[in-house]
Amino acid sequence: MVWPIPTAKAIAAKIAGSLEAAILRIRPDANPVDVSRAVRSARGVFAQISRAFSLELREAHDHLAWWGRQYFPDTAEDEFIFRHAGIWGVDQRSAIKAVGSILVEGLAGTALPSGLQFSASNAVIYETTAVAAIGVGGTVTVPAAAVAAGTAGNLESGVQLTVVTPFPEISKATVAAAFVGGADEQTPAELQAAYLQRIREPPHGGAAPDYPTWVSKVASVKAVGVIEGWIGRGSVGVVVLMKNDDGTARVPSSAEIEVIQDYLGGVGSQTGTRPVTARVIVVAGVLRTLTTTVRLRPDTVATRAAVTDAWQRFVATIGDEDDAENASPIGALIEPSRISEAISAAAGEYAHDLDLPAAPFSLERTEYPVAGPITFEVP
Repeated sequence: MVWPIPTAKAIAAKIAGSLEAAILRIRPDANPVDVSRAVRSARGVFAQISRAFSLELREAHDHLAWWGRQYFPDTAEDEFIFRHAGIWGVDQRSAIKAVGSILVEGLAGTALPSGLQFSASNAVIYETTAVAAIGVGGTVTVPAAAVAAGTAGNLESGVQLTVVTPFPEISKATVAAAFVGGADEQTPAELQAAYLQRIREPPHGGAAPDYPTWVSKVASVKAVGVIEGWIGRGSVGVVVLMKNDDGTARVPSSAEIEVIQDYLGGVGSQTGTRPVTARVIVVAGVLRTLTTTVRLRPDTVATRAAVTDAWQRFVATIGDEDDAENASPIGALIEPSRISEAISAAAGEYAHDLDLPAAPFSLERTEYPVAGPITFEVP
């Protein structure tokens, strides 16, 4: 049952009614017209008092309602999100450093130490994470990572860098493999989603639902798919897609795969968060663009725009908590009837024919769905 919170105007009217009745009961000889004016008119003394009090009482109602929301994990706000997360043992993920590699050109045979720092034009510093030596061809590619964690460390390949400390043997440095994976500290909303997931799916000691939780501790992931028996009995394939700054999915780099693999536990190692008997292999997911062909009625620019938006929103919800068929968008089965349902909900659509797909989309086990263009047939 919803508890109605009265408006300040309703509270003031209720107080006025109570005051009017009380005054006339105490002073039956009082003029009812004068009493009514005193408690109800904007110029009445009692009215001024009751209206000021009603505003304060309404604020007390709002404050109590706000406190009520903080008691529940799914409606809590701000610092109370961190309180609920602490109760459930879910830590806020720290910012993540971007990883990539640098192509260094210079004097052949020159030894390059680990920790050699390079600077981009935006003042972000990157440092190498392994020792290397410039080859006979005058070049070498060295793995590196941003010094500071966060999205500012993400940088496209081909961007030229400069050595922070003078190094005469180096003539040029360029980003080889793009620096990716840099993510800011987990937001309160993301932390709330993480502990709600923890509440709904408690740890199972290495069951499939545990792997997305583990992976999200070291990477900003868009989706994780878990495939048992990946290369035989006792093996587990963990398919991952990373999240861009705008929330879209992308294929992870080899450096990101290595970070996740090391955290879960390398093949043959006795370390990591995965069960000691499990052979876990981290696999880069593949983006699969989905297309569809529709005949709309009415077929207008506005209707096409609404249907395109509905199509994109539908694809974005595949494998979420409301999808009873798919535990993850990776490797999902997508029924044409669900596509039609999404299109039917678009504003302005009266009827439509879904020409393609004629059969369910059956994604491969490493594929992640991405909404492609719609082909609109003329009715």
